[in-house]
Amino acid sequence: MRSGHGARNWKSWTALAVMLTAVGVAMAQGQRPKRPARGQGRDQGGVPLQKARPEAGDALAKAADAAQIAGGGFHYTFRLRGVDGAPLIASYYSSKLGFSAPVVMLIHESGRSRKDFEDAVHELKGQGLAEHLQGLGYAVFSMDLRGQGQNPRRTLSYSERPRLMQDLQAAYFFLVDRHNRGDFNLAKLGVIALGDSANLVAAWAYQPGAAVTVEGRPSDLSAMVLISPRSEGSGFLLSHVLAAVAPRVPLLLMAGDRDNPSKDAVQSVRQMVERVRLNKVELFPSSPLSGYKLLRLEPKATSAIFRFLDTALRGRALEWEPRLNLTPVTYSDIQTVANTRPSDKLKNLPKDKDQAKKPADAPKADGVQKTKGENAEPNAPEKKAIPPSRTDDSNR
Repeated sequence: MRSGHGARNWKSWTALAVMLTAVGVAMAQGQRPKRPARGQGRDQGGVPLQKARPEAGDALAKAADAAQIAGGGFHYTFRLRGVDGAPLIASYYSSKLGFSAPVVMLIHESGRSRKDFEDAVHELKGQGLAEHLQGLGYAVFSMDLRGQGQNPRRTLSYSERPRLMQDLQAAYFFLVDRHNRGDFNLAKLGVIALGDSANLVAAWAYQPGAAVTVEGRPSDLSAMVLISPRSEGSGFLLSHVLAAVAPRVPLLLMAGDRDNPSKDAVQSVRQMVERVRLNKVELFPSSPLSGYKLLRLEPKATSAIFRFLDTALRGRALEWEPRLNLTPVTYSDIQTVANTRPSDKLKNLPKDKDQAKKPADAPKADGVQKTKGENAEPNAPEKKAIPPSRTDDSNR
């Protein structure tokens, strides 16, 4: 009996010892810190690192600091590098609306420059179109086409014309970078083009991959305003390119009723364009003005543009989405420039349409002023740069 009782006690003590050992091991494992998974860094303490801000490495943001301190409206000017390395002088007006803002590209007609969009507009009471659009919440981009404006002046051969469309695509990829930094919503992209450049922009939109970041993605082009196009301009037939563009991109075609070359071009495609509900055609009665002059001096021109853009761009409910940018562009020589007061521009604004016909209003390309080794914009009023006005940083 004693032998059986001792055996049972020994088994009980053995079981208790095993249980206590298991509990001790479990408690030790609970206190031991977990090993990080393979490839996962250890927590070494301290404050967690912050993610890079959208403006990290942004040369424009650095240049803007001085402008914000100075106060007032301003825009940037810089040298954009084309696909083939050609320098393209450009301007960029940021929007106060950020992620929700629409964006507009402004393209001047042949023989002129982007300064046409800074000149006083009659209907806007002395304000330029670019600055007025900025005040309405749009982000705005304009540039001098190659061989014109502040770019090295030269006449392009027929074989070089496709380069102009590549320059428009380079401008688009600059906008892709600004979109990814939260400046605006690139899904709300519009273009306003004057004269024969209206044909050029339509030909660009006609090309596969225009305003597209990666293959297979739809174009970001959501509105096009073509002012005084030609039946054939910049080497492109208007009827040919619009046949494919009109069903895809909302269009506004504008011309003066007495500007026969533009009126005939618009009338020849009017039926095709107006088949699509959002497309519009505006002919201004008794107006002999064309392109730049029509924009500046026709009393109802900018009102028609703003109504169209409000519907095609600003009124669209589109979520902001990042863009995969496989073609980054480089820009340098950045300056911040104070916007000119409207009262200063009113001094040089013609009183009426008839005054605009005088030789004094000849195309700017007739006169050239040079500054600091560059071909300056012809007859361009001197702008006040906001110090420090220059940075050598570039965006890649």
